[in-house]
Parts: sequence; C-alpha cells; structure tokens
Amino acid sequence: MILRTLVLALALMLPQMALATCNGTDLRTRLTTDQTDALATLMRDMPYPDGNHWVAHKGALTIHLIGTLHLADPRLPAIAAGLAPVVASADMMLVEATEVEESQLLQALTTRPELISLTSGPTLIDLMPPETWAKLAQAASERGIPSFMAAKFQPWYLSLVLGMPPCVFSSVKNDAHGLDKTLLQIAEDNGVPATAIEPFDTLFTLMAEAPLDEQIKMLGLGLMSVQQSEDMTATLVEQYFEEGHGTIMPLNRVMASSWIDLPKAEFDVLFDETLDTLLIRRNAMWLPKITSAQGVVVVAVGAGHLGGEGGLLQLLDAAGFALRRQPF
Repeated sequence: MILRTLVLALALMLPQMALATCNGTDLRTRLTTDQTDALATLMRDMPYPDGNHWVAHKGALTIHLIGTLHLADPRLPAIAAGLAPVVASADMMLVEATEVEESQLLQALTTRPELISLTSGPTLIDLMPPETWAKLAQAASERGIPSFMAAKFQPWYLSLVLGMPPCVFSSVKNDAHGLDKTLLQIAEDNGVPATAIEPFDTLFTLMAEAPLDEQIKMLGLGLMSVQQSEDMTATLVEQYFEEGHGTIMPLNRVMASSWIDLPKAEFDVLFDETLDTLLIRRNAMWLPKITSAQGVVVVAVGAGHLGGEGGLLQLLDAAGFALRRQPF
C-alpha cells in the first residue's frame, strides 16, 4: 500500500511512536542516477524545504514553529535543552496530542473499535488472495501481532502497522519517546498551558475515508520487508537532523515508485491522495487555531508538516506572517 511506504514519514506526525536501535542504512546512499534526478525535480522550487525552527510574526502574534521528531534518539535531549527557553517563555503551546488526547484515544479504542477494526462483515483473510494474506500475516507476526488480530484491522491501519520495523515496537514497549513529549514536559514544568491542535481521532477519521475496496487494493501492492522499513526509519531520522524535512515525502515518492508495480499515473494519484490526507488537509485545518492564538505561541508538530506546498510555513506566509529561520 502507498501508506506503507509513507508510514515512516508518518512517524514525524504520530507522537505515540518511538525508536529503538534499528539496523537500517540511509537509502540516499543507494539512489540510482535516475532516482537522484527524479528527487531533484521534485525538490525544485519547493517552498520552505529546510529548517526545524522558524518564527512567524504578524501584529501582536509571534509563533515559534518547531518541527519535531516523534522517534526517540540520543541527540534529542540537547536539542530540547536548546529549545527550553523558547518554550518556558511562551504564553501557550500547541501540539498534536497531549496526555488528554492520548487518554481519550485509549478509551475510545475500547468503546469504538471501528476506529481501527473491521467490526462487521468478512475479515481481511476473506478479502484478498491467500498468497497475499500469507505475506501480510507473516509481516504482522514479525511485529508481534497474531494473524487473527491483524485480519480484523482496517486495511489502512494494518498498512500503518506493517510499515514500522519491529525495533520501533520494542521501543514503544520501553516507553521511549521523541521531542514532543520532552517539550510538553518543559511546558508543564514552567506553567505554560498546552493544547492539542486537533481532536484525538482526526487522523483515524481521515485515513478511514477511503473506500474499503480501495484500501484492500492498495494493501496488497507489495509488502515492505523488515529491512526496508528499517532503512526508511534510518533515512527519515537523518533527514530530520539535517533539517531537511522537505525531502522526506519526495524521497518516499521516489522509493515507493520503485517498490510498487503500478503505472506512473495511477501511482501518482494514490500518492497525492495520501499526502493530501496526511498533511495538506490537516495543515489547513490547523491554521485557524494557530493564527487565532495570542501572544507568544509555540507550535510543536511533526517536521513533515512544515515545508512544501500546503505546508504550515507556506500557509503562514500566504496569511501575511513574516518568517525567520532560527537555530535548532
């Protein structure tokens, strides 16, 4: 599924994810000449492709826009320490999810199983060829998920899960976390109120909008191996620390096109639809809450939301804010 190739980029957007010791290597070291050229074409004229900390100013409102990594990494504490004065002196903080939203989600999963599960009708075992299901079941097993449980997941959710390498699951169990939660703790320690920028079930609702038959079709399109998912993780992390968030989705597009056997036109439609769901629509939904804030506001969200067409930086620019990149 296209989402499977994007899921590690989605790690820049899901605070619940974390990173243990994975054995991946940076995919950029193995790009072919054609892939390098394709990536350069996608990056040409991209608005705001770099920088994990920006200040946007308009009138009485100052916004510190911080791109976060939701994966744990030993380099993050030093970054958090450098950002601590910014957070501590803010009037408020906006993040993708606070402990309140995480608790709401956990509660909802017990009362609204349809968020991630097929609650009626056939399971995935009955909805795809046996050989395809066998591969998916094996991949789920490698991540500690019994096949009978995976069979009841909504296709988009199973795709999300299978895009993560087993090392990430190990890290989640060990309660490792990324920059978001560290910044939230700094805000709490300094009495800075923190609010979620969207309801807890927004992403689940948007992802489930695709018709089931389309989800099933995409789910069967090539399965990412454990090694591929670890390589995607390693690549994403390095892109983040290089502050090159603008390259994340274009590189995913280039790699996905080499892994999935689809005509280019069909592939591009599916990829663009996914980007629209994961990033562009959410950014547009967030903008009014960001711009209606007062005083000095820290907006700490996955770095994948910052740059590119429909990114938060471009949206703030278009809304008349003056933007300045800051040290990170």
